[in-house]
Amino acid sequence: MTRKERVLTLSNGRGRQPLKLRLPKRLSGAVIKLVQLVWHRNQYWLHVTVEKPALQKVRGDVTAAIDPGEVHTATITDGKEALVVSGRLLRTLHRLRNKVLRKFQKAISKTHKGSNRRRKLLAAKYRFLNNIERRIEHTMHTISATVARWCLVRNVKTVYIGNPDGVQKKDCGRKHNQRVSQWAFGKLRELLEYKLKRHGIELVPVDERGTSGTCPVCGEYTKQTGRVYRCGNTSCGFTGIHRDVLGASGILDKCVNGGFTRGRKLPAAVDYLRPQVLAPKRAA
Repeated sequence: MTRKERVLTLSNGRGRQPLKLRLPKRLSGAVIKLVQLVWHRNQYWLHVTVEKPALQKVRGDVTAAIDPGEVHTATITDGKEALVVSGRLLRTLHRLRNKVLRKFQKAISKTHKGSNRRRKLLAAKYRFLNNIERRIEHTMHTISATVARWCLVRNVKTVYIGNPDGVQKKDCGRKHNQRVSQWAFGKLRELLEYKLKRHGIELVPVDERGTSGTCPVCGEYTKQTGRVYRCGNTSCGFTGIHRDVLGASGILDKCVNGGFTRGRKLPAAVDYLRPQVLAPKRAA
């Protein structure tokens, strides 16, 4: 393996022309340790291992909590501020994958095994899967990196994250069950744990039961249906806060104080973020 600026040259055996690959601009100054060509579905992928500089470590002792969700992927708060990260782009990508795969499978089922038509459809199907899965993975990395940066700026040392196993096991209809089954909560938690650990931040999974429905004023539980919390206690009537922000605040309250406290303070500032995957600009 040799390298000259951004051109990587890989040996292809004695008497054969070497394989020359152009590296992306972000790797122009990186120290390359390992290069691998990996076959994935119907094409080769280039895996490059680079040496990265030491990252900044958190020195504070702030505690935060994350309420994961299918509509809003992650809602995090430290008790003073909150960040709501939308998951609608992930839902759109999953929906697109389902619709296109259905069309491919329907067309493939009408072909004969070994036919040219079948081979072309399979190749097109794998190209689509490679593309859509890269977009989904990139979006999840963007969300987890955003949460990690939020914690780093606020010197968060410990993050509690709710475990939605009970929600995933409920039977709420065919369409809802499909969305929940494609909710890659485990993958997102792995990415969060990996990125937070690099900064010395601990991610702790906890039980999230009752956190999104327990009133912060009177402490009474009310089953919620909308995105804005509404207390069912007529003598209380508290409302006006995002349900997921209340859920993250409830997780933090349970983990720090050992249970729900009445009259607790809610985050004064709430930011909303919708991740986007921007296509590279083409030269005119």
